[in-house]
Amino acid sequence: MSWTEGLDSTPLFAPGIRQKISDEIEKAGDNEVFFLGRIDDQGLLDETLVVARGSSTAVPVFLSRAEEGFQVLIHNHPGGDLTPSPADLSIAAEAGARRLGFFIVSNDGGRVNRVVEPFPEQEESPVEEKEIEDIFCSGGVFSSSIPDFEERPGQVEMSKSVARALNDGDVAALEAGTGVGKSYAYLVPAILWAVKNHSRVVVSTATIPLGEQLVHRDLPTLHRVLGIDFRYALIQGRGNYACRRKTQQVASEPEIFAEGEERESWVADVIDRLREAKQGTRQEMPGEVPDEIWSDFQSTSDQSLKARCPHYRTCFYYEARRKSFGAHVVVVNHHLLFADLKLRRSSGDFDSDLVIPGYQRIIFDEAHHLEEVACHHLGAEVSRKGLLQVLGRLVSPRKKNSQERGRIPWLRGHLGRHQQAEAHELLSMEVMPRVKSVRQEIETALERLENRIRDAAQLVGDTQGRDGSLMARIGERDGMLPMTVVSPPLIDAKDSLDDLRGLLQRCAELLEESPFEPEVEFQAAVAELRAAIRSVVEQISSIDFVLGAAGGIQPWVEMTTQPHKQIVVKAAPLRVDELLAEHLYRPVATVIQTSATLRVGESWSFLADRLGWERVERGRLRLENFSSPFEWKRQVLLGLPTDVPEPDRSGYEQRIAEMIVDTARVASGRTFGLFTSHRFLRRIAQRVRDSFQALGMPLLVQGEQPRSELLRRFVASGRAVLLGNQSYWEGIDVPGGALSCVFITRLPFRIPHHPLEQGRAEELKSRGKSPFAHLALPRAVLGLRQGFGRLIRTVDDRGVVVIADTRIVRRPYGKRFIDSLPDCSRSEGPWVDVRTSLEAFFAEEEIEESLQ
Repeated sequence: MSWTEGLDSTPLFAPGIRQKISDEIEKAGDNEVFFLGRIDDQGLLDETLVVARGSSTAVPVFLSRAEEGFQVLIHNHPGGDLTPSPADLSIAAEAGARRLGFFIVSNDGGRVNRVVEPFPEQEESPVEEKEIEDIFCSGGVFSSSIPDFEERPGQVEMSKSVARALNDGDVAALEAGTGVGKSYAYLVPAILWAVKNHSRVVVSTATIPLGEQLVHRDLPTLHRVLGIDFRYALIQGRGNYACRRKTQQVASEPEIFAEGEERESWVADVIDRLREAKQGTRQEMPGEVPDEIWSDFQSTSDQSLKARCPHYRTCFYYEARRKSFGAHVVVVNHHLLFADLKLRRSSGDFDSDLVIPGYQRIIFDEAHHLEEVACHHLGAEVSRKGLLQVLGRLVSPRKKNSQERGRIPWLRGHLGRHQQAEAHELLSMEVMPRVKSVRQEIETALERLENRIRDAAQLVGDTQGRDGSLMARIGERDGMLPMTVVSPPLIDAKDSLDDLRGLLQRCAELLEESPFEPEVEFQAAVAELRAAIRSVVEQISSIDFVLGAAGGIQPWVEMTTQPHKQIVVKAAPLRVDELLAEHLYRPVATVIQTSATLRVGESWSFLADRLGWERVERGRLRLENFSSPFEWKRQVLLGLPTDVPEPDRSGYEQRIAEMIVDTARVASGRTFGLFTSHRFLRRIAQRVRDSFQALGMPLLVQGEQPRSELLRRFVASGRAVLLGNQSYWEGIDVPGGALSCVFITRLPFRIPHHPLEQGRAEELKSRGKSPFAHLALPRAVLGLRQGFGRLIRTVDDRGVVVIADTRIVRRPYGKRFIDSLPDCSRSEGPWVDVRTSLEAFFAEEEIEESLQ
């Protein structure tokens, strides 16, 4: 192996720095020391700060500290050879991606190997409007490179608006009508800004599939046609990536894990697929891998050996992170972004790399989902399934061939092979028996909790379903379940878990005091113990959050008996506007929120209140809408029958079934039926199945196959009918004639008696606002706009939307719905007349096609 002596540090370090480095290393016993450094205007290292001290061969590296105004990472090699190790090179690559230098020095500070040179400071360069016009306008880059591309004024103006927000540090809410082309409208200026400024823009999407569409379709096209050298990456939550070390463990040490024929089949399929996987993500696996199976493969921070792992350089997760560190555009989903934001909220650090790389510019697509995602990540839940899964992974309740299974039995055997007698004995004599007894104690506590809730059910009114299910708010007012009913069993469960945590902590401390070789096996044992501790601590924290719920936090309980017995206690914030203002809009330079549905009619007030736009400082907030290029009166007929029973009234179900068959017959299939209840959807599917079979129209029903397969079959058939619930109201893009009719069974109001909705309603009343007018109605309007938007995706599409809920024409608030829809042709009256209008509309389509 070659020896690297390095350069003389005298002309590279400011006076006194060499001696300071030498003194700090000597204080650390000549072991490795990790420093951060600053570079002066002359390019000299003129300041250092000790961050960590290690052993003769290793030192912890905290990259998150490096962006506190420092420009270089520094550590020493005690042996004098300044050749970077594989771990050094991995860290150097990550440092360089973040525009940080990386130095290795000798113990006396006299020699230095500048592995990565420091990066010069740069001022921000704005994106000019002419750059946008040269790309989007007629005769520009797109019209000469993309077949059939046509200039869309709304797209050009939206792209300019995104550029202004990136340049000026604005908070911008941009509504882009269907067909504007918002993905390109925000991606192009994001690319231009990031490349000009050697920085990154984070794009957050509502779902992983939408993010994959950007990364696998839109961004590659832009890379090809723009002629700009930019990099992009998709990063998912860590749990979506498989861990190569754990995969190897699943294959070679099955005694650790649960058993069962179905499980063994899944495990074999996942291992086989991972051999060929490119990203190693859950989405690449065969089918929908169950959570309890995937958890044995998934990458987790507490089980990671990081740079010490033998698979570090080929790790799926770290490879995705390495790509994202150097990317100009990083694509994530809202759930991952808010998991990251939760950490940044506690640390106040928005520049360092946490769950995702540090950012100061972010674009949210499908921003109308932000309140629910933020609420989910800022809340907590405690469930029977979650508690027992944690304990089951530690010690499985089932044995195989009289052998204990689970992480703790594996760890016990692992330590026994390495003569770790004290920790081995603690695991055998105390931890394993305690896990089993804690499981029994928690089962007892949960049974007691269920019985106490059933006994107190009369206090909370009509909250029980016919199947024995129950949902109730927890609180001290009339009609609520008192916290005193819930808290004693939860406190007992917490005490049991806390006792177990203490035992696991003692074992971890014993183990860390007695390291053994090979180091990777020692680190694996420590990681397993730390993972066990963390899983228990997370459950304790969730119980604490629920028990401490007060003020703007709403706790509630849900119990079900079908298909499995389950009890869940949850708590979530009633509002997220203040949290978003304080922990997103204020610290992040640019926040852009876009969607096709941000307004109710012409008003921005609903989401301005829910998402905290009203809290943004004056002059920084911009609200703009960009009109659709579609000719709605020519392209769409809106059918509003007036003689249908209102939802839940006698005859409604039969009438809906008849009308769906009528509509699909007129449209030659090609119909989406959108529902708000899966139970009602199944009943309608049962009623209409024979009719569609007789018509030769495939009936595709949500839940009978994966969504991707249902959509594939729908498009391929050309005359199918697809019935879908909430997830089918948005995020589905079927351009062309395969979809020519959207049949909406019911206005998408949410269930008003859900505990969180009740809490939100009371919060609005406390501010003198109507819960219906300021929450239920505007949210339903946005939902209807999303469902309506499934129909027309291109300027050549034509079709009909039928809304079979007569409240839209009979109730005063129906005008709010109609005024929020595009100004299209309309047929309103008895169903027989509406159906005749549909027939005429499709006959006109047939005539147009015959003349082409």
